[in-house]
Amino acid sequence: MRLSYNMPALIMHMIQNQALDRQSGNLDRISSGCKINSAADNPTGLVQSENISIQVKSLETVTRNVQDGVSMLQSAEGGLNEITSMVQRVRQLTLQAGDGSFNDEDRQKIQGEIDQMLDGINEMANDTEFNGFKLLGQNKTISMTVGTNAGDDVNIPQIDLTNGSDSVVSDLYKIKTGGGKDVLSGDTDSALSVIDSSLNKIVSLRSKYGALENRFTSSYDNMQELNEKMTDAYSSIRDSDMADEMMNYSKESIVIQASNAMIAQANKLPQDVLQIIQSFRK
Repeated sequence: MRLSYNMPALIMHMIQNQALDRQSGNLDRISSGCKINSAADNPTGLVQSENISIQVKSLETVTRNVQDGVSMLQSAEGGLNEITSMVQRVRQLTLQAGDGSFNDEDRQKIQGEIDQMLDGINEMANDTEFNGFKLLGQNKTISMTVGTNAGDDVNIPQIDLTNGSDSVVSDLYKIKTGGGKDVLSGDTDSALSVIDSSLNKIVSLRSKYGALENRFTSSYDNMQELNEKMTDAYSSIRDSDMADEMMNYSKESIVIQASNAMIAQANKLPQDVLQIIQSFRK
């Protein structure tokens, strides 16, 4: 007589353990919402999803940079708009001063308003700031990163429009009283020439800022669209299909319950054999 293992019970126990392992994995994915909870789950998918995650986070950071760039340009544009209006008013006053019917007292009053306008231009240039950067108060360049790769930078120029020696419109302030080109001197043609030259520089700068703002806005829209597609790709790799996981979890539960019943049935086989042996002994 030879004793043997209860192979049916062992087989059903093995099947039950496998179902429990699979169900545990289903539960992990359901509770975390992720298909990949460790590198062992999907090594290739983990590498792909992490690379996409890096790209998505980089895009989010660069998008904020671009938004800051647009805000900076809008601040500069606001200052330039006011300065343009004031320079145009100075031009009107200069033309008015060329009226031969005006006496010296009239021109004094006009010159007084011109002086106020020029002081206002200087104050506006000094006060146009963004996060501590004097956008219209110095001749420098601000470098703004607008891409996720090295070299994806845009230079935003800072132009000095103040009443200083480095100002690109320093001649404009010579129209002030005592500057050598005020309307009291009677040389309105020289004053108009300086004003027109300054206006051209200011308008050119406004045009450059407007072009940069359009570029930043376009980049922002493109990055938003790219970020959406990259996020969707990341989700398809990492996020769990909850309906599929719930279905598999329920399926494994049925397998476990069935294996329990089969193990109980298989464990009765030795007892049946013993009963047969006992019947022979009798």
